[in-house]
Amino acid sequence: MPGTEIISLQESHIFKMPEATVLCLGNFDGVHVAHRTLLRKAKQIRDTRFPHAACGVLCFHGLSSDFLQGTPVPHLSDEGARLDAFREEGMDFAVLCDFPTVQHMSAEQFIDRILLDECHCVATVCGFNYRFGEYGAGTPETLEAHFGNAAHTEPAFMLDGAPVSSTRIRTCLLEGDAKTAATLLSHPYRFVSPVLHGKKLGRTIGIPTVNQVIPRSLLVPRHGVYITDCKIGDRVLRGVTNVGVHPTVDENAPVNCETYLLDFHEEIYGEEIELSFLRYLRPEEKFSTLEALRSRIALDIEEARNYK
Repeated sequence: MPGTEIISLQESHIFKMPEATVLCLGNFDGVHVAHRTLLRKAKQIRDTRFPHAACGVLCFHGLSSDFLQGTPVPHLSDEGARLDAFREEGMDFAVLCDFPTVQHMSAEQFIDRILLDECHCVATVCGFNYRFGEYGAGTPETLEAHFGNAAHTEPAFMLDGAPVSSTRIRTCLLEGDAKTAATLLSHPYRFVSPVLHGKKLGRTIGIPTVNQVIPRSLLVPRHGVYITDCKIGDRVLRGVTNVGVHPTVDENAPVNCETYLLDFHEEIYGEEIELSFLRYLRPEEKFSTLEALRSRIALDIEEARNYK
């Protein structure tokens, strides 16, 4: 099928479709705790009922909502992070479809052409709200009609009285609730991007920062100051991160992400680093003087240093 990639997760290269597959179906944005339950269920079904089959994931390049909504929802993970999570959960392979190539297939055509003919599927695992085929006409019941008891539907995964979903996680991050988002994701919300040259304004008040831009497809969390962890190579350093527009020095600046790394004085321009959001400290503020800004950041740094 045009635009489709079959990726061997354990060997990290494109390979041929296995002769029999157990498939996990969905978008898997963020690969949160409910998604991981699906992946583990698929592996269990393969191991106990279809040991001759390979266990994999069928999803898309990007998300289906990128094509179905006028303003696509921001993503919680990029493609590489999704593949890493599938690999962590022991999936053998991932099939990344080009959504427009399947968008207008009926549910029955999707089952016949994609699941059976292309993917050699013998069993499916999906969530209770999974939809497929044109207009979302296909449901878990449609899969059960074709695959019988080899089609498993996982009920809603509940946490603190509400289902875990990518939508719920986005809401948490937009409200600044980084701690709950981390619980729902099974890890802090994070992204990887290179260190850029900034205006070096932090150096003028003795607080040099690492400047990054959150990748365009990913969600920008609530503007404000966060306690963060920054992974540079094999090292993880504590940081204080401001997401926003620097209202004290340049309130017309574009949104960016500036991090002061505790006890760190190296030049790392151009390096790809991973930033993880641990806790929201406060909203962005406009201070009357740079000295007032410096004093407030010093308190933030002390709070980050003591955070466990």
